[in-house]
Parts: sequence; structure tokens; C-alpha cells
Amino acid sequence: MTFSSGSSAGEGDPEVGFAKLQGEDFEYYMQTYSIVLGRNSKRAEVDVDLASLGGGMSISRKHARIFYDFSRRRFALEVIGKNGCLVEGVLHVPGTAPVKLDSQDLLQIGDKKFYFLLPSRSLFSSVAVPRSQVAVPKPMPQSGRLVSKGEERIFWRGDGDEEERDEEEQEGVSKRIRRDSRDVGRTLGKIATKSMKRSRANREADNYKLMLLEEKDVLSSVASVLSDRCRAGEWMPMAKLHAEMVERYGNIWHHGKVRRYLSSEDLPERESEGKPWFGLSKLLRKYPEHFVINTRSKGSAITEFVSLLSLIS
Repeated sequence: MTFSSGSSAGEGDPEVGFAKLQGEDFEYYMQTYSIVLGRNSKRAEVDVDLASLGGGMSISRKHARIFYDFSRRRFALEVIGKNGCLVEGVLHVPGTAPVKLDSQDLLQIGDKKFYFLLPSRSLFSSVAVPRSQVAVPKPMPQSGRLVSKGEERIFWRGDGDEEERDEEEQEGVSKRIRRDSRDVGRTLGKIATKSMKRSRANREADNYKLMLLEEKDVLSSVASVLSDRCRAGEWMPMAKLHAEMVERYGNIWHHGKVRRYLSSEDLPERESEGKPWFGLSKLLRKYPEHFVINTRSKGSAITEFVSLLSLIS
């Protein structure tokens, strides 16, 4: 994780993260699947201490969590603090479903406002994304300002010009302004549409790669346990494999990862059949080239067994 305040980092220093929080006086690069925002206390510290950044007294110790939702392949914000959070001006309070986060969403926690930003290119490219490629949206031009658009320059009419033009010239200028405004509107609309399509495609590709990375890590961990406990061709009960995985990785993996593969608390009882290894078994069945799962029945009891075919490269 990377956190900097003000201009302490040089403009040429590249940073890489799954996402970025950008405020007026701080920036934070998110390099794990989940971070907690709030204020530090003697008992615990958070990833982003907004109280120290001028967020005010209304910030809870654990006020909000930003995380990557693997099931929906998107980032989301979970509200924990009793005073809630604003996302794009809408107040969200504890107990409500996590809020989907899109790039350039404006967030406010306490008195602190900042943007949530996603990279403009793949996180898995060999070249890091320069900071200059992820920018906070700029305000629209005001009257009397000059705006550059490629090679074309659009002049917005300033105050006092009407007195210096005769009636005919004023009408011609008005027509040109209306025409230019329509052209600008159409051009900006096309650019925005193309940008949204590219951003959506990039996000989906990055989300898919994140999911594959997590799956590969889990599969490698399972292969390690099986190779340690079993000889080639031997079978291990899924219940025993689950117990070994919990003992080795339960306190190491991120809690979201534990819930997905080592717990059934997020799944309906009817779907998981009360098996805490249901998510793990479902993942192993996706890779029959590496794992074989067999079942044995004795009366009404059904026992699952797993065997390792090949190691994960």
C-alpha cells in the first residue's frame, strides 16, 4: 500500500494500485483487496486515518471499508460508522447493502472529501501507470474563459462585447456560438461514450485477472497441503483438507478470501448443505486437470474425497 500527503512524492514517481483515493491534500494507492477508513486509536490502526487529515470529530474508528467484490467483479464501499458516508452526494448509512463504486465517484466521510479512481490501463501491464494518467475531474469552463480542444479553440463570449458590435455582427456571433456549442456537445458526447466503453472493458478485464490470481493462489495452497499429507494417488477427505487449510491459512488470508473458500457463512444453507468447504470444493472442480474429487456413500452419509493429479505451475 502507498500513502502520501500533499506533494511529498515526485511527479515522475510511478505508483501502482488496484485503485486510488485522491483528496486535495493526500493520495492513497490501494494495493490489497480491502482497506478500512476511519481514525487510529490506541487499540487499533486503520489503513487510511481520515481524522489526521482533517476529517473532523464525526469519524468513527472504523467508519467505512472499500473492498473488491469478487462475486460481482467490482469495487464497493461498506458503511460501518454511525454517521454514514456520502457517495456522489447520496447518504448511505450502516446496515445498508455495500455501495458500488465507479471511477471518479466523489466520496465524503466526515468533513473529508476525496475521489475514488481506477487505473486508466491494465494493472497487470509491465509498465506502471503514471500518476498523471489518473486525474481528478476538472470543472467546466466559465464565461470569458478559453478552452483548448485539439487544434480547435472555442471562445466563450465575455461581458461587454455586445456594446462594441452592431446588430448584424451580434447576430452572426450568436449563430456561431450556437453552432459551436452544438458541435462541442456532440463531440464531448462521442468522447464520453467511447471513454465509458473503454473504461468498462478495462475494468472487466482487470477484475477477471484479479479473480484468476486469487484462484491460482488458493489452488497452489491446496496442492501444497495435499503433497505434504498424501503420497501420489492417495485420497484425502474434504473435511480433513478443510481443517488443514483453516489451520495453515485461516489467520493469514484476507477475511474475504476465507469466507469465499473456507466458510459457508455467505452462502444459503440449502446451497452449501452446511459444508464449510463448499466454496473450496466448487473451485477444485473447475480444475479437473489438477484435482479429482470423488464421493462415497454409506447409508445416508456422503463423504467427499480429493486427490492431487498435478502441481500448479
